[in-house]
Formats: sequence, C-alpha cells, structure tokens
Amino acid sequence: MQGVTVSLRGATAKATTDDAGSYRIDLPVAGQSLTFSAVGFETQELAIPTSNVLNVVLDEAQTNLDEVVVVGYGTQSRRTVTSAITKVGGEVLQDIPISTVGEGLKGKVAGARVYSSNNTPGADAVFRIRGGSSINKSNDPLVLVDGVERAFSGINPNDVESIEVLKDAASTAIYGSRASNGVVLITTKKGSAASSPRITFDVDLAHQSPETLIDFMDARDYINTVRPAVALSPNAQYNSASGYSASSGNDENSLYSTRYLRDGESVPAGYGSMPDPLDPSRTLIYQDNDYQSLMYRNVLWQNYYLGVDGGNEFIRYAASGGFTDDGGVALGTGYSRYSGRAKADVKISERLSLNTAFDFSSTRSSEFENQMNVIARGLATPATQKVYYADGRPTPGYNASSPNPVWWDYTRDIANKDKRLSLIGGLDYRILDQLKANVQISNYNHVTQYDYFEKAHEFSGLRTTKASFGELDRTKLDAYLSYDQSFGSAHSVSGMAGYSYQVTDNKAFSASATGASSDKVPTLTAGPNKTGADSKFEKEVLIGYFGRLSYDYQKKYLLMATFRYDGSSLFAEENRWGFFPGISGGWVVSEENFMRNSAVVNYLKVRASYGQTGNNSIGLYDALGRYATDARYNSNAGIVPATMPNRDLTWETSTQLDAGFDFSIVNNRISVSADYFNKITEDLLFSMELPNTTGFSNVQTNIGKVKFHGYDLELSSRNITGGDFSWDSKLTWSFVKNKVLELPDNGRDRNRIGGITLADGTAFGGTAEGEPLYRYYGYTVDHILQNAEQAANARYDESARGWDPADGQSIRGRKVAGDYEWMDRDGDGRVTSRDQFELGVTVPHTTGGLNNAFSYKNFSLNIFVDWALGHSINHNAYMRYFMNTFANNYTLVDEVKKAWTGEGDDTKYARFTANDPDVGNSNFSRTSDVFNYKGDYLCIREVTLQYRVPEKFIGRLGLKDLALTVSGNNLHYFSAVQGMGISPEVGASTTYNASYYNYPPIRRFSFGAKITL
Repeated sequence: MQGVTVSLRGATAKATTDDAGSYRIDLPVAGQSLTFSAVGFETQELAIPTSNVLNVVLDEAQTNLDEVVVVGYGTQSRRTVTSAITKVGGEVLQDIPISTVGEGLKGKVAGARVYSSNNTPGADAVFRIRGGSSINKSNDPLVLVDGVERAFSGINPNDVESIEVLKDAASTAIYGSRASNGVVLITTKKGSAASSPRITFDVDLAHQSPETLIDFMDARDYINTVRPAVALSPNAQYNSASGYSASSGNDENSLYSTRYLRDGESVPAGYGSMPDPLDPSRTLIYQDNDYQSLMYRNVLWQNYYLGVDGGNEFIRYAASGGFTDDGGVALGTGYSRYSGRAKADVKISERLSLNTAFDFSSTRSSEFENQMNVIARGLATPATQKVYYADGRPTPGYNASSPNPVWWDYTRDIANKDKRLSLIGGLDYRILDQLKANVQISNYNHVTQYDYFEKAHEFSGLRTTKASFGELDRTKLDAYLSYDQSFGSAHSVSGMAGYSYQVTDNKAFSASATGASSDKVPTLTAGPNKTGADSKFEKEVLIGYFGRLSYDYQKKYLLMATFRYDGSSLFAEENRWGFFPGISGGWVVSEENFMRNSAVVNYLKVRASYGQTGNNSIGLYDALGRYATDARYNSNAGIVPATMPNRDLTWETSTQLDAGFDFSIVNNRISVSADYFNKITEDLLFSMELPNTTGFSNVQTNIGKVKFHGYDLELSSRNITGGDFSWDSKLTWSFVKNKVLELPDNGRDRNRIGGITLADGTAFGGTAEGEPLYRYYGYTVDHILQNAEQAANARYDESARGWDPADGQSIRGRKVAGDYEWMDRDGDGRVTSRDQFELGVTVPHTTGGLNNAFSYKNFSLNIFVDWALGHSINHNAYMRYFMNTFANNYTLVDEVKKAWTGEGDDTKYARFTANDPDVGNSNFSRTSDVFNYKGDYLCIREVTLQYRVPEKFIGRLGLKDLALTVSGNNLHYFSAVQGMGISPEVGASTTYNASYYNYPPIRRFSFGAKITL
C-alpha cells in the first residue's frame, strides 16, 4: 500500500511506502520499535526483529459508521440508521469535575440544548431536545436508564457507557405518548467476555469558587453616595436616625455601624473613618463588611469511584461504588451522593440468557428555602451593616426577606434527602436462529424527605418546623419478540413486536408545626401548634403495544416503520387510547456504482422520517375531575366538585418531519451528520376560563397549536494522525425557532393570552398566534432629561412619584432633571404600561460546542467550548442594586458611580435616587432596556490535561494503567453579563429572566488519578 508513514519511535527518522508498499529506513539503535500509520487505517507499533525485513498488514480503521446505536427496544448499526439519533460516548463524562450527567453534556449533543438554570449543588441540568414541544406542559424528554424511566438525578457519571438521544418522530414513536419531547437512552457499563477481572479506582479533588462576582461599593463609597441622596429625598431624617445604613445616628444596638465619632473617642478596632460628606467637619466611623465574600466561599469538591468488571463466555459482570461531595460555594448549601451499581449477564444455555442489574443512590443536599431572599437580597446587605452583634449573634437584616446571609444560615436548618433504587431482571430466549424473545421486569423506587427548622429570631419566635415525605414506586414489564432474516446477500428484514405494562404509585405526606420551646429539638413533636398536615396517594397505569419493521436492500435502500398504541389511566375511558406511528427511509448513495469509486466521498446517506408522538403530562384529575372533602354547609361536612372534568381531554400530539444526511470524506477523516426538522404540536393543553355561572373558574382543554423548526449538525474530523502527535475535532451546532399557530378563541387580537391591548385594538406581550414564544417586554429609554426645562416639558409618567427637593412636594407623574424620558409607544403623550417594547427572548436560537483533542505520546489535552446565541437577559437583580430600596438600606454596585450628576453628562444611567421605587421616579425600578443585555456567550467549559504513566514504570507495581489528570470546568464565560454575578445560561421565561433567583455558576479546578489493576 502506498503512502504509509513508517517512523522510528523516539527518533526523527521517517520513511514513506512507495506504490508497491515497500519502504527503507535506517535503524541507528537496536531494540527500538517502528510505527506504521496511514489515513483510514489503524496505527500499528511493532518491535524491530533481528532480520532486516518487517512486513505489516494494516487494518482499516473503524469509523463511527460501524458503531452500534441503541434504539427503542434494540440496537442498530449506524450504517443502517434512518432516523435522527445522536450518540455520546460515556468517555465525555470522564476526567472532568462534575456531579451530574447533565453537567457533562452541555454543548455535546447536536439538537439538544443542555443548560443550568440553577447551579445549586447537585441540581440537574435542563435538557431541551429541538426546543421542546409544548407551551404549558412539560418539555422534558423521556429518560430511560437501562430501560428504566427515571430522572438524571442520582446517576453517577462514571457509570455511563453511552447516551443515545432520539430526536425525530421515527425513532421516538415507539415510546408513544411520552416521547414528544424526545427520548434519552442511557446505557451503563457492563463487563466483557474473555476478560480477567479489572479493578479501577478513580479519585478527583477540586477547588471550587464562583465563576463571576459582582463589583459592589465598599462602605466609604456607599456612604458618600447614599447620604447626599437621602438629604435630597423626602426622608432626609434617615441620615440622623438610628436603624439606617448610612445614618450618623446609629448606636451600639443598631444593625448598622455608621455613626459620628464622639469627642475624645478613638476609632474603634475594626472600624474605618471618613469626613461626613454632608458636614466635613464631623467624622463618621463605619465597618466595611464584604457580604459577597461571606456568602460565597472557596470549598472542596471531591469524587471517589471504585469499579470492577470482567467475564468469560458464560458470565459478564460489572459493579461499582462511588461517593461525591460538594461543599457548596454558597453559605448553607452542599450536596453529597453515595452510589452503588451491579450488572450481570449470564449465559444459562446456548439459547437462554439472564440479565440482572441494580442501581442505588442516596443523596443529601442543603439549600435555601428562598434563593431570591438569600442570594439576591442577601447580597444586597450594605457593607456598613454589622455582621455580628457584640454578643456574637449574627445581625438579621432590614427585614426577614432581606437577610444577612450569615444570619439566614444560623437560623435555618434545611435538608433534602433522596434515596433511589432500581432493580432489573430479564430473560432472553432464542426460539429460532432468527427469532428471539425478551422479557424484562423492573422496579424503580424514589423516596424523598424534606426537613426544615427555623430557630426563634428577631422577626419570629414561632420556631416553624416542616417535614415532608414522598415515595414514587414504578413497576414495569416489557415483553417483545424480535425477528431477523436475510435472504441471500441482497435482502434483509427485521421485525419486533411487544407489550408494555407500567404502574406508578405516588405517595406523599407533609406537616408543619410551631411553638416549640427550644431550638434544641427540631421536630414536629416539639411544636404544640400543628399548623398543617396533608397526604396523598395517586396511581397511574400506562399500557402499550409497540412494534418495528425494517427492510434493506444490499445495505443501500433502507426502510423502517414503528408504532405504539398507548392506553393511559390519566384520560377518560373513551379517549384513553392513542396510536403513534413513525416511518423513515434512507438511501446510501455511496453504494451506487457511480459513487463507489469516489476518491473523495467514502460514505453518503440521505434519509427522511415522519411520525407522531404524544405528551401525556397532564394532571391526574384534569380529565376526570376532582372532589373536595372539606366543604361545609350549616356546620355540616360535605363533598363538592372542586374542578370541572373534561372527558374529551386527550394528549398533545406532535407531528414531525425530518430530513437529513450523513457523509464521510477524505478517507473518513471528516464525518458530517445534519438534519432539518419541522415539528407541529396540536391539541395543546390550555386552561380555558369559564363563566361564573358554571361554578368553576376554568377547565383544561385541548385547544392550540405550536411549531418548532430548525436544524442540527454534527461534524467530526481527524486533523492530524500518525506518529506521536494527533489532533481530532468535533463540532455540534443547533438552530431552533418556534411560532404559535393557534390559541383558544378569546376575542382578542390574535387570541392573545396576557399582554396589553392598546386603544386601537392592537396588542403586544403575552402569547399570541403568529408570534414566537418566550418574548418579554419593557420600557425603552428615549434620553436623559438634562435640565429643569426639559423636565418641565417631559411626558407624564404614571410611575413617577414626582418628588422635587426644590419645592418639597411630590406631584404624581412629574419629572426632574436627570430622570429618564421613556419612549411613548402609543403616542398619547403619557408614559404608561402601554408604552412597553419587546426587549428580547429568553431562549437562544443557536447553541453549539467544539472539542479539540490533542495527544502527544503519553500526554493528552482536551479543550472544549460551548456557546449560545440569540437570547437576551434582563438583569433584574443588578437593577435592584441601583434602587437603594428597603428604606435606603439596599447596597449599591460600583456602577452607580456612573450615574448622571449634572447637565451635559454623557452616561447610560439616570440620576441616583435614594429609595427609587418608593419615593423616586422609578428610573431603576421597572423592567427596561437599561439593564437589558445580549445573552450570547462563549464558555470555556472544559480543559483537561492527562498523562498516562508508561507501563515500564507501573508494571513493576502490578498496575495495568495509571492516568494523572488536571482539569478545569466552567473556566470562563465571555458574555455581556460577565462580572454581574449570574450565568448567561438562562431558562425560558416571559417576564425578565430567572437569573434574579439563581445560584451563580461555579468554576472548578481539579486533580485526579485513575488506577487500573
């Protein structure tokens, strides 16, 4: 073979084979080895023999076309797949400091947006396949782990062998009424035949900290900003009264440290001093406390994993145990997980085999009961507030909903505990060589426990205690027959038909109490006042019949049809069953004679699919109605209807068309898989308002239609191969748009739900036909009023309090110099809620990721980045750090220094007003474009450097492999909100966005070692 590179290991000597496959290379040192490499073939390294001749046969490299893909109730070769399926190997979850599977999939799945709307330790990432399918109901995909339905939570990433994401209707229709949002199939690791026991121990330790922080004012700047502003406000007395964050009159018992230095007094330890900006002849003293550093800590993240696997021709086995601990960057938070798993495949006879598995996890997490109060408002604690009283107790805050985070942590004990157990047993029996029967029964049990205790404190002495317990138990039986038959070398037929029965029991109990006499006994029993108790028991049954039939001619022309016929107890008897079909076809163009000998194209397949799936995520009683048992009439108890039934209710149905292609070129060095999709969901579930005469406020009904369309792309390339150095790349790219096609008829413009209607009948906001989802609205700045004349001629503003220190009056709607003049949308000369404009959408239209993998001898380096484009962020929390609300006791960001101060100032920000929402003109207390930012981001998500210790060093220790790794995760976001304390990964919302309430993104630097025995 011509063009093979022959290189001498550890030297620069190289040669290339000629057209006869011959080569010649000088060997300066005996005992070395030669490496043979060529594009499209497996590299081989062989020891140099004593003779002068060494002949080698290279094997063709296996491409991803030869990989096996898990599909619904079976597997397929990638070459014959005619639907849209993305496979992600479990190795992408290895060697990086992550606690959950979702954390490791961001940007790595073409056609899926994986993001963290909340970075609380242990929180699942959100998974959206092709935008979802619904407006009001769940958009979460169906997740199956070894065939068992469950959430991502509790799965140890080290246990994952592969992840298949089924995206189009042809691949998901076999899961019927639960598959409209796509299906995620997770396969865990198993043993291999003819393998001696292999033991793997993996340990990773990481330093973690917030990826981004907010630049708050220090105490000195805060005092210099707030005191003059308060002096110009209607509440100037706050500058000298006790209990205010910049007052000169605070005393030893006050929350706040600022006061005048007394005559003859030295500045106390721990205090600073400064001239009073209102009276420089007086000296103010103050504490300067950084509440952000008190809230966020640098803590340890650790992960330990022990696995064993092996097998022979009769049994294959794998088992593992793991422990993960996240200390929680934010005060009062944390997460830990214990996990265990075992899996065995036993060959009982030539025709019968048994497969069993169990998976267990126990997690415990501590978190805030209300993240908005603790994170957004806790960080708003001014630097001048004392952290502790003189007796060592933490100071609270201006009120219970704006706490000192140290106080919140001290007064609350909160814990969430989850235990998950999955048991699987199955039999495979080969009836004939072409016919096989499979039966699998599984049980998934999830027990939750929540405990809350609130110590007696300044705002409440009730000692509130809460406890809740829940249990979800799901038992499932799957039985199916599969048939495979080839007719000569040209025709192949396979079929599968089966039955599924699933029953889900859901139990829950919750109770609360108050009045305990001590903080030492945080139990319900200790509280004599039982303030609430509730329990429930729910049962759901789902029965399905499913099948698949496929045919191929010479592996060139491919056809496949699938179906599922589902029956659900959620619906009334007359609408209980639904049929969900799918069909797909493919043409392997590269197998045609006119392309078979192409020098460039190695493989080309075009494919298309069409099908329907359902979404049955409705309430248990939406179709059948619900009765209330707590009704009373004349002191007599009774049972009355609580919700109106709708026996015509059925599932949302998504119809999806998909067209795509797969190709490989240049000796399979470049591979591309691309798809276009168009998905329309009908019979959307909406709550329809009812006349008062019905006795009900609303009823669930099937009215509505929405479209999701776009494309997804996956590109892999082997840029450099052969020799000691290699470089591979992989790109994913997804684009999704949506449009509302139909809504319940309500007589409004475009049947708009919510939003605002103008005088001419046009409307905006909310959800409307012909418009995309997830848009939000706010006010838009025209300009800043520069002087009194401009202010006098400004538009009337219904949100302006109109306080002017010049006359000491508040006149509603009046403006003063330095205020914003807002755009007048409806042209009536007034600024009202009708004058809002679209500010953006909260969901990106484009997402993607790029991985570059380099290797040199025993070193490997992976650099992975991901991005999102097209969304906007309205940073409500940052806006609040301009407001100085809560009686002037809210802290300020350093950016406030850029606020307008006089005529001619060229600045983005209006004048600063003490307590803007309560006594100001709402320059900073309304949703507007002032704090609206492009959400586009590029994240350096992962950088991993690994060194595999040579065998000559570890062999004498009895080790098969030793890999040392340093890694970083969430290293940096390039975005417009960098340095503002939030992640640009935001969720779907029609208000501002979710960032106001959320835990910050976390950066981790880790060191790990993986030992294989």
